[in-house]
Amino acid sequence: MKMFQITNAIPAFAKLAEADMEMREAYSLQKLMASLQVEIDFFNTQKIKIAEKYGTINEDGTVDIPKEKIPEAQAALDELTGMDVTAAYEVVKIHISDNIKISANDIAALTPFIEFVMEGK
Repeated sequence: MKMFQITNAIPAFAKLAEADMEMREAYSLQKLMASLQVEIDFFNTQKIKIAEKYGTINEDGTVDIPKEKIPEAQAALDELTGMDVTAAYEVVKIHISDNIKISANDIAALTPFIEFVMEGK
């Protein structure tokens, strides 16, 4: 699995975590998100190091990178997001219901982690 698959799924996980679902599914989802947190923390730490190495982090959290360093910074970020990771997690089954409102893009981002199943199956 690539690091970007995890980081791209973060917003979709946030939406899904807010949905009403059965206790068992909510618990499994929380365990899944906790197991991925190690990779997310690593990504965030490395992203800050890249920002500090190639630019300046402003008080508001934005980063200023000089034009001449942008290609190097982008290459470092591409290497980070393209990294192979071996996250320890189990795919979680979530029943499709009217209580869960997410987009097709969210479903695509969650597919490596979540198996969406039809009611009654």
